[in-house]
Amino acid sequence: MKQDWDDKTSETVGTESYRRLVQAEISFSRATGYDKEKTAVVPLQELARREEQRLRQRRPPPEDSSRRFIPVGEIIDVLRAARSVEEVAGVLVEMVANMIPRVLLLWERADTLYGFASRGMGLEEVKLLTIELPRDFLQQLTGLDLELDSYRGPPRQAELVRRFYRVLGGHPPEIVVVPVYVTPRDRWVLYADAGEEPVPALELRLLEVLVSRAGARADLLLEGHSF
Repeated sequence: MKQDWDDKTSETVGTESYRRLVQAEISFSRATGYDKEKTAVVPLQELARREEQRLRQRRPPPEDSSRRFIPVGEIIDVLRAARSVEEVAGVLVEMVANMIPRVLLLWERADTLYGFASRGMGLEEVKLLTIELPRDFLQQLTGLDLELDSYRGPPRQAELVRRFYRVLGGHPPEIVVVPVYVTPRDRWVLYADAGEEPVPALELRLLEVLVSRAGARADLLLEGHSF
């Protein structure tokens, strides 16, 4: 992995650095064996079941209870059922992957971006957790100083961007990047692409709402934990 990122630079991977910085946030997850590449700690169907119990008296059951994915319009209800930050991240990448097949969620703190959850990237958990990037990677990737604005368009050709795509595999023609603040010192950055294809048609504002709602839910879950 260090060869992928070029160990001569300060942007090389570092699992110990990641653990020191965000271990406290994820340590309270009640489940073990969490696979960030596949789904949430608790499958979406289980989260939906929890929320359906809570809402049973407020609305009739859906006509088709066997559907595999939760409709995007129900994201707020599903997120409300998530009980840990990892569940929130898993729900978010699962929902976005229904629109864009390859999704990577980065957690930013202290001007560094860390791999936190993914879907469709083929990243094993160890490889995911060793992703570590400087904050200005976003500017190198998009050509913009992304604060809260989203980006849809082609990725740029900076050297760090090329190393990033050696890890992810391929160099997509189009990407989507959506940042959101979770706490005053934590930001999530959702990255998505469709591999060798352009990003499918979608309403970017809707994607921004999904990421924003997920960030708000994560913030609420973090309030009761000191780190």
